[in-house]
Amino acid sequence: MWFTIILLQLLPHFTLSVHCPGGCVCDIRGFVKCTGDITAVPPLDPTTTFLLLLNDTQIQLLQERSFQPFHLLLRLRITHSSLDTIHPEAFYDAPQLRSIKLSSNALSVFPPKVFGELSNLEQLQLDDNQIVSISSGLFEGLLNLTELDISNNHISQLDADVFQSLTKLIFLYLAGNRLRNLPGNVFHNLSQLESLVLTSNQLETLESGLFDHLNNLLVLMLQKNQICEIPPHIFWHMPALHTLSMSGNKLQYIPPRSFYYLPNLTKLTLYKNPLISLPDQLVGHMPRLQELYLYETNLVTVPWNLFANMTGLKWLHLHLNDNLTSLPKDLFCCLPKLNKLSIKHNNLLELHPDIFSSLPSLQILLLNENKLRTLPEQIFRHTPRLQTLDLKNNHLRYLTGDVFIHAGALKVLSLSGNRWNCNCSIMGIAEWIQENPTIVNDLEKGVVCREPYKLLDRPLQSLTYEDLQCGPTTYMTSTSVATKVTSSPPTLTITRKDTGTTGTAPVSTSILPFTSTSAVTSLFSPTAEESYIIKKIGYNNQPGFYNTIVLDSGPDIVHNNHYNGWVYLWTVPSTGLFSGFMVALYIVLLVVGVVIIAASLCALYRLHKVMWTLGEVAIEGHYQRITTKSYKF
Repeated sequence: MWFTIILLQLLPHFTLSVHCPGGCVCDIRGFVKCTGDITAVPPLDPTTTFLLLLNDTQIQLLQERSFQPFHLLLRLRITHSSLDTIHPEAFYDAPQLRSIKLSSNALSVFPPKVFGELSNLEQLQLDDNQIVSISSGLFEGLLNLTELDISNNHISQLDADVFQSLTKLIFLYLAGNRLRNLPGNVFHNLSQLESLVLTSNQLETLESGLFDHLNNLLVLMLQKNQICEIPPHIFWHMPALHTLSMSGNKLQYIPPRSFYYLPNLTKLTLYKNPLISLPDQLVGHMPRLQELYLYETNLVTVPWNLFANMTGLKWLHLHLNDNLTSLPKDLFCCLPKLNKLSIKHNNLLELHPDIFSSLPSLQILLLNENKLRTLPEQIFRHTPRLQTLDLKNNHLRYLTGDVFIHAGALKVLSLSGNRWNCNCSIMGIAEWIQENPTIVNDLEKGVVCREPYKLLDRPLQSLTYEDLQCGPTTYMTSTSVATKVTSSPPTLTITRKDTGTTGTAPVSTSILPFTSTSAVTSLFSPTAEESYIIKKIGYNNQPGFYNTIVLDSGPDIVHNNHYNGWVYLWTVPSTGLFSGFMVALYIVLLVVGVVIIAASLCALYRLHKVMWTLGEVAIEGHYQRITTKSYKF
C-alpha cells in the first residue's frame, strides 16, 4: 500500500529525469536549472518548461531563435556565465517572455532592436556587465516593460530618447555607471516611474527641469556622485516623493527653498557633503518626514528653524561635523515625535539648558565625542522617556548630582573618557553613580579622576568626602541671618538680618563651595570662633521641601523658622556652659521620650491581654446560656 503511494509520487519526477539533460535539474513545476560545462541552450521538453535558469555556465553566444521551441517559457535567467554575444534574432519567436535576466556576464554591446519582438516583456535586467553604450532604439517595442536594470556597467552617456517608448516603466536602475551628465528631457516620458536610482555615477550637475515630469516618483537616489550644485526648484514637481538621497556629493551650498512642495517625504539624506552653510528657508512642510541624515559636513552652525517643518521626525542624525561648535537654543523646538537624536562626534562646547525642552518622546541621545565641559542642571527636565544617553569622550570635569533627576526612565548611561576633576564639586555625580551603578554601563572602562594627581585613575563611585578633604558641607560664618534661593540658580542671595547687608555667592547643586574670598565671607566678616555649616535641603521637584538654604551648626544646636519664603536661624555658640547645658537637656529629653514610648508600648500590651481574657469569658458565658436553653426545649 505505502509502496504504491510512494511510487506514484515519484513517477512524475522519474519521467522528467528521463528527458532532463545532463548538468540540469528539472522540476515537475516547470523549473529547470542548468550549470557547468554547458555551451548552448540545452534541449528541453517545451511543454513543461516555464522557467529556465542557466547559472555559471560556459555559454558565450545566444544563437538565432534560441528560444523558439519553448512556447511556454516565461522567465529566462542566464547569469554568472561567459555570455558576450547575442544574435540580433536570438529572441525571435519568443514573444511570450515576461522576464529576462542577463546579469553578471561579459556583454558589452547589443544589436539594435534585439528586444524589439518582446512586446510582453515586463522585466529586463542587464546589470553587472561591461556595457559601454546603449543605442536609442534598443528598448523600442518594450511597451509593457515595468523594470529596467542596467546598473554596474560602463555607460558614460545616454541619448535623450533612449527611454522614450518605456511609458509603463516603474523601476529604473542606472547606478554604478560612468554618467557625467544627463539630457534635460531623458526622463520626460516616464510618467509612471516610481523608483529612479542614479547612485555611484560621476554626475557633476543636474539639468534644470530634469525631474519635472516624474509626478509619481517615490524614490530618487543621487548619492555618491560629484554633484557640486543643483538648480533651484529641481525637486518641486515630485509631490509623491518619499525618499530622497543626496549624500556623498560635493555640495557646498543648497539653494533656498530647494525642498519645498515635498509633503510626502519620509527620508532625506544630505550627509557627506562639504556643506558650509544652509539657507534659513530650505525645507517646506514635511509632516511625514521620519529620517534625516545631515552628518560629515563643514557646517559651523545650522539655522534655528531648520527642523521646524518636520513635526513627524523620529530619527535625526546630526553628527560627525567637525566644525559644528554650537547649536541654536530652539533648534529642536518642533519635534514632538523624535525618538533618536545623534549629535555625537561634533565639536560642541556647551548646550543651552532648554535645547531638549521640546523633545518629550526622546529615548536615545548620543552626545559622545564632543568637547562638553559640563551640562546644565535642568537640561533633561523635559525628556521623561530618555533611556539611553551617551556622554563618553567629552571634556566633562564635573556634573551636578541632580542633572539626571528628571530622567526617570534612564537605563543606559556612558560616562567614560572624560576629564573628571575630583574636588568637592564632583561629589554630586559621584553619589549619584553610587546609587545607580547598574545604569552606568562603562564603569569598568574608566569613569575615573583625571585630577588632582593624588586621585588619578580613582573611580568616581569610590570617592568619599574624606578623600576630597571636605565634609558633606562647606563652612562659613554668621550670628543671625536669613537666606533665600534666587529664582535662577546657581546664584545664592544671603541677607544679614541684623544689618540688612546682602551678598551673593555661587551655588553648586549638592555643596556650596564658598571660600574665604567669597561674597559670603566678605559679608559676615568671620572670626575663628564663628564657624557654621551650609546645606541645601530644598529641591524644586520635591514638594515636601522648601526651596531654601539652611544654616546648620553641625554638632551644635540650630533653631530655625520658615516664614514668607525665608528661613530665619539663631545659632548657639559652640563653647561655654550654656551650650553644654542645652546639649545635656537635649539628651535628657531624648531619653525621656524613648522611656515614654517604651512605657506606652508596655501598657498597650497589657491592655491587649486583659481585653483578650474578658473576651474569652464573655464567649464562654454566652455558650452556656445557649446550651441551657436548648436543654429546656
